[in-house]
Amino acid sequence: MLEEFASQAQGYISQRYRAWSLAAVGLLIGSVIIRVVDKSFARFLAKVDYDRTLEILWQRSVKIFLWLILISLIAWNLGFDVSGFIAGLSVTGFVVGFAVKDVLSNFAAGMFILSKRPFLVGDTVSVAGVTGEILEVNLAACIIFSTEHETVTVPNAKVMG
Repeated sequence: MLEEFASQAQGYISQRYRAWSLAAVGLLIGSVIIRVVDKSFARFLAKVDYDRTLEILWQRSVKIFLWLILISLIAWNLGFDVSGFIAGLSVTGFVVGFAVKDVLSNFAAGMFILSKRPFLVGDTVSVAGVTGEILEVNLAACIIFSTEHETVTVPNAKVMG
């Protein structure tokens, strides 16, 4: 019985050895390529005059996207069915997007504000019924020191509206 198990194990290993070896090499080469793309993208973003918060967000998003592609390709090469995984990601993205639509609208407005810069920190503005000096602009909200000497946080979607 032990000899039969050893024979079956040896057969399985010899059949799958090439695929697992290619997967390991693919993972190694893919991680190097992702690292090179990440550093190149960081250099590109350093040359472009965007807010650092936006640069970090884009850089991380590209890196996560590339890792998901690499892992999917390696799993497919090993014989796993990745179509269910990709479909699951799509459905999850839709559900999460619908659940956090307000957060996403603030985020999108924040990206627009940080990239187009309609106002800067220190400017006096009147938005969403609040008049005052901009203290901070981030991806979610603008923090304003109002004329009533209060610090008010205004969501970016309302700022853009």
